[in-house]
Amino acid sequence: MPKRPRRDEVLSWLKKHPKVTRFAVIDDEDDELDELPLFQPSAATGLTNEIVRGTIRYLEGKTDQDMRSSRAQRLLENVKSSLKGHQG
Repeated sequence: MPKRPRRDEVLSWLKKHPKVTRFAVIDDEDDELDELPLFQPSAATGLTNEIVRGTIRYLEGKTDQDMRSSRAQRLLENVKSSLKGHQG
């Protein structure tokens, strides 16, 4: 979905797959994913073992906690993204 937030693509996919009840989004950008279970690696360090373990625990239903950046970091990322425009 070029020029649209990733959230729209995820929600569209979920609508087409109603049997999916538990999922995780792994993305280094927030991209308006606030209400979705986001596991957010750093763009600098990439996917870490900690995030992999957290995602597995979440998908297994052992926790409901996601792993996203702090609110301040997400705000900065959202501002930066809106200034440069969504790249798709």
